[in-house]
Amino acid sequence: MATDTPRVAVQYSLPNSLPEWELPEVPVPESPEHDEMADRLRSALLAWVERTGAGGAVRRNLAVRWDAENPRVGVDPDVCWVDRIPPGWSEGNVGSLCLWQPGHAVPPLAIEIVSRSHPYKDYARVQDKYAVVGVQELWVYDPRKWGPKSLGGAVLLQVWTRNGAGVLVRRHFGDGPARSRLLGCWLVPALGQHLLLADDEHGLRFWPTLAEQERARTDQERARADQERARADQLEEEVRRLRARLER
Repeated sequence: MATDTPRVAVQYSLPNSLPEWELPEVPVPESPEHDEMADRLRSALLAWVERTGAGGAVRRNLAVRWDAENPRVGVDPDVCWVDRIPPGWSEGNVGSLCLWQPGHAVPPLAIEIVSRSHPYKDYARVQDKYAVVGVQELWVYDPRKWGPKSLGGAVLLQVWTRNGAGVLVRRHFGDGPARSRLLGCWLVPALGQHLLLADDEHGLRFWPTLAEQERARTDQERARADQERARADQLEEEVRRLRARLER
């Protein structure tokens, strides 16, 4: 009889900075598909912020730095949610976070999308830098399963969550849906498709983007207008009938 593969947990300490964590000065180019998937996630999160009043900003490729002595050490998540905007900034102009500066806070959520050109970086200890920076939740989405088999992949979705002891723990590593404890939604992956945020694990009640949310609002307003117009036409027809009876 087949048995499940045994699981082990490893916990280790990390320094505040390592030379290999220094980011290149030239931005790494993104493919059109990668860009589109990141944009949709950002728009869905922006719609969630607007819908729930969660506040803050949702940014792409935001520079997050925490070592004042070596500001090249950091992360630039493909998408992240910043729940506290630094003083003097606004939602639209959050350009970077330097966590040693007053009012600059760690983004609770960071999202990385695996690319074909750099598949190793999101499997090979990607969690280490995010553990140091202090995010509450990290999602790693690999829509084409580019990840190397040598590092246990490839899988569509990884979800890392910080526990009560402050340790970043990988709670999901697979192709199926996973629950986001931070946002209270399901993350629904599909090969070659967008990562959906949804109220159900099948993605049927998915969270709309800003454009989809606005389109739904417009459709509802149009439907209400059509209903009011139909009621007005019905009343007008009733008045005509009453007048015809009186005239007879």
